Amino acid sequence: MYTCKEVVDVLLEYLDGEMTPELKAKLDAHFSGCAPCEDFLKQYKTTVGLCRKALEKRMPESVSDRLKSFLKQNLPSNSKTG
Repeated sequence: MYTCKEVVDVLLEYLDGEMTPELKAKLDAHFSGCAPCEDFLKQYKTTVGLCRKALEKRMPESVSDRLKSFLKQNLPSNSKTG
């Protein structure tokens, strides 16, 4: 059986399907008996889904231009030498 910390360490492998069936079964058993880890898994999946959805949208050019202008004016220049 996995500990909660071990679940977090192997979560990406679990979601990507890169785990042996035996290890996946052990992880599934942990999720079914650990409500906090099960909640974490649900939130993680939701977050990944929202990020993918956000990346599908393209920023309007006018917003992109304003953002670039703002960043140029407000961030220190990387070309300065000290």
